[in-house]
Parts: sequence; structure tokens; C-alpha cells
Amino acid sequence: MKKFTNIFTTTLLIIGFVFSLQTSSMAQTPEAKIILVDFQRVTTESLVGLDVQAQLEQNLVAMETRANELGSALQAEQQELERQRSIIAPDVLDVRVRAFNQKQTDARTEIQERQQEQQRAVQQATLEIQRRVRPIILKIMEGRGANMVIDKLGIYHSVGGLDVTTEVIDGLNSVLSVYKISLAEN
Repeated sequence: MKKFTNIFTTTLLIIGFVFSLQTSSMAQTPEAKIILVDFQRVTTESLVGLDVQAQLEQNLVAMETRANELGSALQAEQQELERQRSIIAPDVLDVRVRAFNQKQTDARTEIQERQQEQQRAVQQATLEIQRRVRPIILKIMEGRGANMVIDKLGIYHSVGGLDVTTEVIDGLNSVLSVYKISLAEN
């Protein structure tokens, strides 16, 4: 029995020692202080986000208009080629068909280039907005004593008081309300 008591006492001492090590190491680990930001709301509700979105929509309308113009012109030319197929020489028809095919390729290329340019403009605007948002978030973190920012989009549920999205939007509105996206004029 004495041996069992010694083993039991030793085991308790070891458990106590391990627990004290865990407690002391936990005391050294900083406590997570989290703030949440809904970055999608920042993008869609801030003045600069609304400005960029309006410009992008305007560009999309212009791209769609241009695509329709090209499509209509190509369709009219194709119908004319079909109409002339039986009345012009085969070698002349062949030249016109090759020219028509090149116009189709050029039209597709033009639309693809415009789409790529739109994507580059979105990336540039996003980077500029992120560059301006970062110091705002750091200031809010410092003011709240937070050491972590999590995108609210990935959170299922949270307690009140952690979401600082409105503060971020207000801060962004005060430093950047418009951003001119750069698109080539066509």
C-alpha cells in the first residue's frame, strides 16, 4: 500500500508539474483579440467601391455595344457573301471568305483584349483599395487592442462588438472616395 501511495503521490506531482508548465506557457501566449471586417461590404458600400463599380459597369456596357456592332457588321457581311456565292467566281469568293474569317478573328481578339483590360483595371483598383484599407485596419486594431483580423464572410456566428466594418468603410471614405480606373479608349 505504501508503494501505491508513493506512486500515486509521484504521479500527482508529475501531473502538477506538467500542468504548471502548461499554465506558464499559456500565460506567455498572447490572448487572441479578434476584430471582424466584412471586406465584401467595404468593396460594395464604400464611396470608392461604388465609384469603381459604376466605371466598370459603364465599360461593360461599352464593350457589349462594341461586340454587338461587330457582330451585326459580320452578320451582314456573311449574309452578303451567302447571297453572292452563286454569282461570283470561286477564286474571288475564296478571297472574300478569307477576308471575312480574318475580320471574325480580329473581332474576337478585340473583345478578348477589352475583357482582359477590364480584369487588369479591376485588379489595380482592388490593390489600391487594399493599400488604403490596411492602415485604417491597423489603427482600429491598435485602438481596440486587437491582434487579429478575420474576414466576416468566413464566420458562421459571432458575438456583437467584434465587427468593425462600418468603421473601416468610414475611414476609407475619408481617405479615398474616387478612383479613376485606367482603360484604353477604343
